[in-house]
Amino acid sequence: MPAAVVGLVAEHAARLPVVLSTRTGAGSVLRRTYGYPGSERDLLDRGLIHSGFLDPAKARVLLQLLLATGADRPGIAAAFDRFR
Repeated sequence: MPAAVVGLVAEHAARLPVVLSTRTGAGSVLRRTYGYPGSERDLLDRGLIHSGFLDPAKARVLLQLLLATGADRPGIAAAFDRFR
């Protein structure tokens, strides 16, 4: 993620669940590889939720279902952890 938008994304993540996903053909977002501003480690440390192996479309559906059922942030994170 470009460093210029990291602050804005972090502000949103402080108020509501923000899921970090990738649009690559296969695989998941890395967790602890890079540490520069906007890297996966930085974004996860700022409160974003890792989508595991779910692509953005599937992650969005899961997040919508979880929000509709009243899941809190820990519950949402736990649901996404099932897709590690």
